[in-house]
Amino acid sequence: MTHTDHNPYRMRFAPFAPLPGDELCEGAGGRLWLEALSPQARGTAKSPFGRARAYARTAAVTHLVIEPGIIRCWINETTGTAPAPRTYVPQPNPTIHIPVLDHGQWCDLTVITRHLVDRLARLPAEDVLQELVVAGARNGLRLLPDLGQCRASCGCSSRSALCKHAATALIQVARCLDAMPLVLLLLRGRPPVDFFAGLQDPDHPSLQHHDHRHASLPPVTSAHIAFHDREQATRPPLPPVASPPDQPAVPVVRAVGGFADYSLAGLVGDTARRAHSLLRTLTEGVTTATARPADIFAEADPGGGSPVSPQLPQIPLQQRLRELQEATGMTKAELAQAVRDWGLNG
Repeated sequence: MTHTDHNPYRMRFAPFAPLPGDELCEGAGGRLWLEALSPQARGTAKSPFGRARAYARTAAVTHLVIEPGIIRCWINETTGTAPAPRTYVPQPNPTIHIPVLDHGQWCDLTVITRHLVDRLARLPAEDVLQELVVAGARNGLRLLPDLGQCRASCGCSSRSALCKHAATALIQVARCLDAMPLVLLLLRGRPPVDFFAGLQDPDHPSLQHHDHRHASLPPVTSAHIAFHDREQATRPPLPPVASPPDQPAVPVVRAVGGFADYSLAGLVGDTARRAHSLLRTLTEGVTTATARPADIFAEADPGGGSPVSPQLPQIPLQQRLRELQEATGMTKAELAQAVRDWGLNG
């Protein structure tokens, strides 16, 4: 038998040789396991293990997996036989569930055995298991389960609570404990590495309880109620906004080649006036008259006043478009789209 899985939360053992002689196990770890499960395990054929002993002695167990609270075993019953072609032969796959120790019990076991850490470091693994079992039993903690705590399930047709396949799995666990006695800690819910690290370090993360199943969850609130509460909640006041000047500032217009000065000045002046009017509306609630299309080409007053609309000569629309195209480098389609985006017509 070899240990083929190095995951600290799962131990896989394979393959298994036939049972030696009449003994179900050879080491102290296996004997502790079987005696805890059933005091008659090594006695007459009346015990579940006695009835399954003959089968377990010849059963071909391919591998066995031990996880916290779970034992899984795979048995191959077709070894040495030639099944008929096109015939499916189901193989037994017993699974046994054993309750794990809760977080409080592990903390108690850590506290009551912490003073033994120096002594345990000098003992072989089977004696360490014996010390932990005895120390736990003195304080009401059963590290070894009894048969009543084992819930077995198997795909065979047996109606017994513990069929011969499940009994074989428990016997093979005893053989695993002969080879690695501290696997019992993993089966009861904690990897040996974490347990012994907690013995040496009281602040080890394994001793910190983080049970997410019992964590308080936030109350469930519908989206409609959350939106209504958000709308009714008082909002902090916005910082004060400085009042805009009474008149918009006169922008400085630079000469642009291909564009008449008075046309460019009118566009810039009208933009400044619109921005000033919008700013006063937002900050003071003052509404000014919206600029009319005839006021688009307004010149800025050299004296610093608001832009005024001079009597401009009648310029054909096509000429205006050519000037704008030459000044901006746009095509007619791009210029038309820019005029629509700017809102020049409304």
